[in-house]
Amino acid sequence: MSDTLRKHRGSRADDALDLTQTIRKLSVAGGDAVGEHESRPAALLVCQESDNQKWGPRWLERAGLEAKLVSDPAAALAASKSSEPAVIIVEAGARDGDGQPLFKALAAAPKVSAPIIVLCANTKEAQLALDAGVFDIVRKPYEWKLVANRARYAIRGNSVKNELERAKASLAEAVDIADRARQRLRSRESFEPVTGLPNKTKFIDLLRRGMRAVDRDGNVLAVFVIGFDRFRLVVEAMGQEHADLVLAEIGQKLNDCLRDAGSVQSHTSGLRTAAAASIDLARFALMLTCSGDHDELANLQQKLAEQLSHPVQIAGQAVYLSACIGIALYPQDARAVDRLLQRADNAMRDAQSRGGGFKFYCTETDAAAARKLKLEHMLHEALDAQELSVVYQPVNAASSGRISGAEALLRWQRADGGSIAPKEFVAIAEESGLMIRVGDFVLGQALKQLKAWDELGFALPHICVNVSKVQLMSGGFAQTVERKLIEYGIDPARLELELSERGVLSGDYDVISQLHELKKLGVRLSVDDFGTGDSAIAYLKELPIDVVKLDQSYVDGMTRNRKDAAIVSAMVALAQRLDLKVVAEGVETREQLEALRKLGCDELQGFYLSRPIPAAKFFNLLKKSAN
Repeated sequence: MSDTLRKHRGSRADDALDLTQTIRKLSVAGGDAVGEHESRPAALLVCQESDNQKWGPRWLERAGLEAKLVSDPAAALAASKSSEPAVIIVEAGARDGDGQPLFKALAAAPKVSAPIIVLCANTKEAQLALDAGVFDIVRKPYEWKLVANRARYAIRGNSVKNELERAKASLAEAVDIADRARQRLRSRESFEPVTGLPNKTKFIDLLRRGMRAVDRDGNVLAVFVIGFDRFRLVVEAMGQEHADLVLAEIGQKLNDCLRDAGSVQSHTSGLRTAAAASIDLARFALMLTCSGDHDELANLQQKLAEQLSHPVQIAGQAVYLSACIGIALYPQDARAVDRLLQRADNAMRDAQSRGGGFKFYCTETDAAAARKLKLEHMLHEALDAQELSVVYQPVNAASSGRISGAEALLRWQRADGGSIAPKEFVAIAEESGLMIRVGDFVLGQALKQLKAWDELGFALPHICVNVSKVQLMSGGFAQTVERKLIEYGIDPARLELELSERGVLSGDYDVISQLHELKKLGVRLSVDDFGTGDSAIAYLKELPIDVVKLDQSYVDGMTRNRKDAAIVSAMVALAQRLDLKVVAEGVETREQLEALRKLGCDELQGFYLSRPIPAAKFFNLLKKSAN
């Protein structure tokens, strides 16, 4: 947990603890106010008359008080401060060192809080005592039983008064804590704790204010949504605490960028606004008043790109993040705040699909987003309506030309006669979470068909099924494959799972773990699009790969381009040195076929040999190949 988060969560706990303790004080105070003290309260009796010295202590003791008799006024004043009696009974005639009545000195003493009862011999003394603000007076002749009762009630009343004052103070403290907690809560409702930036709710409020200012002053409001690809890998590799530090650093970079954006606002009039916000995990937003001039916005893009291109240094490690930025302008692109933010977000996602960088919102952005949403809905329906099907492309042995396997390929034929290309709907299946279900369908259909051909007497050596990274990251893919193999009675060695170099071989721990689990089952693993990624060679050494498939972009140019031919030759030689089988994809001419045979490729597939075809047509090819 980061220090920021720990402090944030700790403050919430402290608020609750402070409030609980204060309420407990109030509860205890209320209980003490009506209860009795376990020990006897002390009564300080200051008198010099013999009758008072004789009868006073007796009646005070009978009333349940502990009587402390003092005859010297100076000693009485010291005792009242040190022993903290519960009540003080003093003769009006007692004087302090200055010759003033002792009850006045006691009433004025800051450390004396006990109620004072004055024994008065005449009306003048009574008036002086009342003017001094004492608790009570008793006129001569003294009825000590009555004096003792008055003392007991004075103690009880003073105790209630003190407890009420303590309760009042505790209540004031509780109110203060509640106010501070309310302020902190309001802050948390408006600001994201990790970065300290405004959250989405606060940002929308700032957008509304900025839009009103633009309407008044005639400026343009630029809204940026910034996303980061593969931030999940940072969390997995470094832990959530360090990932939080990365996010906090990004937030600081965005604030720095806004501080440097003065030149972009140089041609604006009226109120100039700028704000950065954290609107979701690893997703940020900026708003900035500007003139809308393209050159100014390009300048801001450059500043933003420069800030975000620098690595974040965390725990001695440099973290590079690829930013994707979408931009929408008010009022040109949208007039409603939620629509404006959505369109900037759509532009950001469009930038992600293009590999990163900047993307301004345009009408095509909305059309693409709407198309994706519609296809996702249609794909749900297609799975239920069984519109998806599997076709098979033959894989031929290079040496004999006979069919040695097949690649199962997904197709979507709509009920209305139209079709949707796999390149379009497979990506949507991966994004929408449907890929697990789609992948299970293809695997099941392929194994079911392989078994059907076995039962017809034509045992195909192997069948190849494409696997998505989403399937491998689901955690239970190896168990799913094992269950399907058992269900259809297929030898694992006859199943080849094809992995995309671009999508799968990314070093993800979950993916690598699943690959080793699959290898334990005995299935073959192949790498598709070999040569198009940036780390395939390293992974060939580390991962349990059996087959490499040369990308058709190299095969297509090898008979026309000397460099392509050299690359294909080198890749074949590398695979052979690593004891891997080599399959060449995209074979479309006789010249390509012959060249690949000479290089020593093991298997070939492509339109020159056969396009992907339905199972019935494939069976006819299989019979011809066997003869």
